[in-house]
Amino acid sequence: MSLRLFLSLRFITAGLGKFSGEEGYSFSNYYEGTAKGLLAAFQSTFIPQILLVPYVYSIAYVQIILGVLLVLGVKTKYVLALFALTFVSLAFGKMCLSDHQTVTSIGIHLLITCAALYFVRHNKFELKR
Repeated sequence: MSLRLFLSLRFITAGLGKFSGEEGYSFSNYYEGTAKGLLAAFQSTFIPQILLVPYVYSIAYVQIILGVLLVLGVKTKYVLALFALTFVSLAFGKMCLSDHQTVTSIGIHLLITCAALYFVRHNKFELKR
């Protein structure tokens, strides 16, 4: 339960953080600030824009939705598997940018996700299996 709570709060706060700015939370902070900054940072990589644009514009929503599903305990095993895939995709992006410290941090989160996935069979607090 504690791993689930940690991971879900981590994803929710990371997703909401993409919407924050000097004047508070807004969609314009995300679309005009965070997303444009990420797209500019990844222009020097080999990742094609046709793949990058939908990913950058949807990652905050994916993080928030997965975080809420995990804290509620809806299909926990499958949600944790999606968490792991999301962490792998985030790590890949940071590898392309040569941000090794962030890759290490994401790797630790991936290990925590794998531990939570291993212990999911002992999970008693789920809304829907």
